[in-house]
Amino acid sequence: MLDEELNETAVKAKAVSEIVEIALNNLEKVDLSREEALAGILSQIAIQVDRKDLEFALELNKKYHKSFLENVTK
Repeated sequence: MLDEELNETAVKAKAVSEIVEIALNNLEKVDLSREEALAGILSQIAIQVDRKDLEFALELNKKYHKSFLENVTK
């Protein structure tokens, strides 16, 4: 049961990440930089989600952003 739940969560997380990548690629095609595209998506997310979700996202940023940047530049 737990393995099924973990697998389902992993599949959903991968789907979300792939969809965000597709959105970024499409926004880059209309001459937005990757940073501008991310900021635009983030702005819409910030407007639409509850504050607790933004606070959770900020905690994730504090924990993992440095590691993300290190992996991207390799």
